[in-house]
Amino acid sequence: MFNELAIKIGEHLAKGSNFAIAQVVDRIAPSSGKVGDKAIILETGELIGWVGGGCVRGIVIKEAIDVIKSKRYRRVRISPEGGTRETTNYKEYVMSCQSKGTLEVLIEPIIPQPELLIVGKSNIARKLAQLSIAADFRVTVLANDVDPHMFPTAHQVLEEVDFRAFKSLANAYIIVTTQGDDDDLSVKKALQTEVQYVGFVASAKKAEDIRIYLAKEGISEERIAQLKSPVGLDINAKLASEVAISILAEVIDHFRNENKSEASCCGSKTSEQTSAVEEQDKFSEEYYINPVCQVPVSKKNPKHVVEYQGEKVYFCCDGCKVSFDKNPSLYIGKTV
Repeated sequence: MFNELAIKIGEHLAKGSNFAIAQVVDRIAPSSGKVGDKAIILETGELIGWVGGGCVRGIVIKEAIDVIKSKRYRRVRISPEGGTRETTNYKEYVMSCQSKGTLEVLIEPIIPQPELLIVGKSNIARKLAQLSIAADFRVTVLANDVDPHMFPTAHQVLEEVDFRAFKSLANAYIIVTTQGDDDDLSVKKALQTEVQYVGFVASAKKAEDIRIYLAKEGISEERIAQLKSPVGLDINAKLASEVAISILAEVIDHFRNENKSEASCCGSKTSEQTSAVEEQDKFSEEYYINPVCQVPVSKKNPKHVVEYQGEKVYFCCDGCKVSFDKNPSLYIGKTV
């Protein structure tokens, strides 16, 4: 099982996918999950591996999805006595399965570092590439007729500004620092991608001129509004290295804090947001929220299915079904 999980982890890391790793770290028998059991959980709710069945599986899936979104680890305790203690990194649940064992599961997010696409061969571009590599970003430089020796540490150097060479840009940031070398065309190409964060190194006057050009070229107002320019945190930077630090700091802040409100405030969805909605729809199709314990149950493999008021109700364990059968009206209003 460990080898299988290692292969799956490698595959999803290679794709740049976000996922979570759950591991049983404590146990009081009886329970099907044992200390050391582990699984990976994808953003879709798919669980690969083993940490326990019944309500444990559903709880872990539910919490793992939240862990991926928050990018913070969480320790989850599932016991017969339950509990109400809850913090950012800890949560208690009632073990509704009839086995009545206790498990503690540590769930950690795996969020691959984003790829930084630097457009241009300016001094700021070179400094930014060096710093970004040191911060464990994957760096690609795109510039017309660029000498690869100018960026010896970059993972990839492309001699043309063409984003069609990338299979996916869902986890990428673009910084345009051309400084007079086809600024307008480079920014236009960047905004024509699905990348959420596009930064342009320029003065306020130059940035305004570029926005006027983009509007004339047919780029939507919503997309133009998403352009970050001037770019970088205000640290009173003067040197090229200081400007690069301010840009990288803003990128890291955006990545770690998921500042997505700017992309959605104007009423349009990026392809990344659309993908997230599609994943949520897929999750709703494949999972049902157990009305008793409020955790997801796979519709393909539930422990029990009953019909109530003309609708199917899915359960993760015997205990939940027994509780529901005693008083269905107490729970049915909680289903989603």
